[in-house]
Amino acid sequence: MPQWARFLSCSFTGLLVSLIGFFTAAYLFEGTADYWQSLANWLVTPAFWYLAGLFGLLVALALVAARLLVRIYGLTDGTAGLAAGAVVPLIYALFLAATHAGNWGPGAIWQKTFPAALVFALPFALASGFTAWLWDRLG
Repeated sequence: MPQWARFLSCSFTGLLVSLIGFFTAAYLFEGTADYWQSLANWLVTPAFWYLAGLFGLLVALALVAARLLVRIYGLTDGTAGLAAGAVVPLIYALFLAATHAGNWGPGAIWQKTFPAALVFALPFALASGFTAWLWDRLG
């Protein structure tokens, strides 16, 4: 399989796995009875497609970072994917916190950003670990 096709297929698979993991984690934290119906209604909005594009970009960046970790440090594919999948969303959360630091203040940054960032990073870590493993299997 050509590398560009492998990159696209692994990125798309990682996107789907990360979205499923993210929505499942959100359900576990919110747990309302109408969560799945509200989610189905939200899937047709532009906000969802923005989120899907953002997740696709983050998964692609995590896949590139995982490949760099494999090449530079000699990590196994799964380990590199887990590490890259955890670090890339946390870097995004740091960027989000830095852009809103003036409005929120230093004390509120931790409360508003980082507990959710950890929940946000877990599906990406698992999806990127799987994606990096899949990259190796498709090669």
